[in-house]
Amino acid sequence: MSRTPAPLPEAGIAVPVALLALLLAAMVSLPCEDFALDDAWIHLDYAKSLELGEGWSYNPGDHEAGCSSPLWVLLLWAWPTAGATVPRVFTLAMLLHALTAWCAAGLTIAIAQRRASEPAPLPLRSIAWLTGALVASAPLSLHGVASGMEVSLASALAMAQTWAIVDGRARAAAALGALAVWARPELAALPFVAFAVAWPLRARLPPSLRRAILAAALGATIAAAAWSAWLLATVGAPLPNALYVKGRGGGASGLAYLAEQVLPWQPWLVGLGGVVLAAAALRHEWRAGAAMLAWLGGTTLAMVLLVAGTRPLHAGVQFFEARYFVPLLTPAAIVVAFGLAALPRRLAALAVLPVAVMVGLQARDTVARARAASEDTHVLHTQPARWVAAELPRDAVVATEGAGALRWGTARTMTIVDLVGLNDHVAAHRHFDRAAKICRWVARAPTHAVVPAHWLPVLAEVFPLQPLASFDDPAYTQVEPVGPMRVVVVALGPARRACDDGD
Repeated sequence: MSRTPAPLPEAGIAVPVALLALLLAAMVSLPCEDFALDDAWIHLDYAKSLELGEGWSYNPGDHEAGCSSPLWVLLLWAWPTAGATVPRVFTLAMLLHALTAWCAAGLTIAIAQRRASEPAPLPLRSIAWLTGALVASAPLSLHGVASGMEVSLASALAMAQTWAIVDGRARAAAALGALAVWARPELAALPFVAFAVAWPLRARLPPSLRRAILAAALGATIAAAAWSAWLLATVGAPLPNALYVKGRGGGASGLAYLAEQVLPWQPWLVGLGGVVLAAAALRHEWRAGAAMLAWLGGTTLAMVLLVAGTRPLHAGVQFFEARYFVPLLTPAAIVVAFGLAALPRRLAALAVLPVAVMVGLQARDTVARARAASEDTHVLHTQPARWVAAELPRDAVVATEGAGALRWGTARTMTIVDLVGLNDHVAAHRHFDRAAKICRWVARAPTHAVVPAHWLPVLAEVFPLQPLASFDDPAYTQVEPVGPMRVVVVALGPARRACDDGD
């Protein structure tokens, strides 16, 4: 099927949408003095190692598998992060958030062009604007910008991949499918789920869409295989450390998490008007003999349920785990926006009104949540890292539970031991064997530790402890219920037990 390019005025709709996304992202992130997730520092640690010629390493030359977004590491390596690191990373994430909104508007136009034969002209500008506004103002997406993590990158690539699929551009879909896997491992499933949803709808969908989906699946498969082969060659295991540490989960607990921490932050859903718009859009399209929105909505729903049903998700953990769903839920805005063409103008306006109200209310809450999380990171991670850099010997071996800021902010002559195992593949594979993991700690011979206070009884079983400093956050907000959190710095004596580590 041939497609004519969008006229310039229509193509230009995406530009103000991207500017809106950039503005909103700046309003949420730039006032934050630190990242809203401390794991952002871990990706920066690997980027710094690349910059210093130390390879894909956590500590210099150790060649670890401690990050689940290698593409984000490469972007941070290429992006200027020296000096004002936090605002510079925010700027990169802001641009990617704007790119996501731009792609969403472009995808909306691409879908509308396939419906150009409908007797009543579509209100294209209104539909594209509503799509872009919903994507630009999405609370979890904006929180993702402030997190300093790969959220905005994964969202942009998932949206661009979907756009390429709808346009039938197989080569672009394959490339974007590969890049998406390197941004977030969950996105490896996206083209396969998209094909499964498209198959029963194939009579209503263009053949070019299925071909592009298969190309995206091929790209994702090659990327996943290459990543696994590289991990096998470097650390002897096919998956990043985090997947061994976090284990399996999902099921009913995943669905409960989805209901508690993810869906309430979807203004189109909470405002109910978005549900009305989406239902009207799907009904109108089906009656017209098409199913592009049904495919898009079905793929979104299936991916969300797949992740909720398979990932370990924990009650009370807020954005740290909710971020997995951000790239998956973004296309829902497109289905909602097409409801403008399916309802009478006044009824459509009434449906949009509660959504707009919820966007405004949740925007204020999102700013507050991001700033509070930023303060948590600053007090409990960045400040201890600065203290360690200033006060401990430059050859200290420092064990820690929060491994990101400590590695970034200390001398390269220090060794940082990740007690959790996210940056220690040996410890990661022993995560569910307490005795074996403790033996790994002993083998690393730490001289100091920086841990939450509730870790001290565990460490005291293994090492003599001497308190050196403490850092208090009166209201740690990243886990519910909110409460005080203390991080302590202790000197460690010789281990109380001997272990045959076996490595």
